Amino acid sequence: MRAYESAVLALVAFTLAAPPVLAQEARTVEVTPYVAIGSAGASPVGAAVTFPLTSNLGVETDVAYRRGEGRIHALSTNTTLLWFLPRVGRSTPYLAAGVGLSQFGAPIFSSVGPPIATQSRLAMTVNAGGGLKVPVNDKLDLRTDARWFKSFGKHGSEQFRVAQGISFDAGKR
Repeated sequence: MRAYESAVLALVAFTLAAPPVLAQEARTVEVTPYVAIGSAGASPVGAAVTFPLTSNLGVETDVAYRRGEGRIHALSTNTTLLWFLPRVGRSTPYLAAGVGLSQFGAPIFSSVGPPIATQSRLAMTVNAGGGLKVPVNDKLDLRTDARWFKSFGKHGSEQFRVAQGISFDAGKR
């Protein structure tokens, strides 16, 4: 029981010590609306929010929209870990890998053959890729991102997307 109390005390001490350290770094949340081109089934528009964890690591969550199979309005969401590599000139390259959920249209077949309707379904996805951030000024960055997506399940598929967005710092003065 004594070891448990020591572990809890250490956790509380580190938790209370972390905010002053984080306050010393000028890290802000970034919002990136984007448009994309890609293979069939890739989402052409969306928005991402990046939360910095360290100077080289961030967590991004995004929501995207596409017109899906059978005229459904398909949404997708991903949570991705971004690893920012050393700067090259003014640009910052990064690698990305994550998981998410994607909506798609599954065909409903008649007993005599062709599909007669589409039913909305949800699939788990993984993504991997990378990109480049180029600063425009203190508050804006141009961001180009290339990703591969793989969905799982009965109607699993693969997509590739190249997105272009403008990142702006939320809350930076």
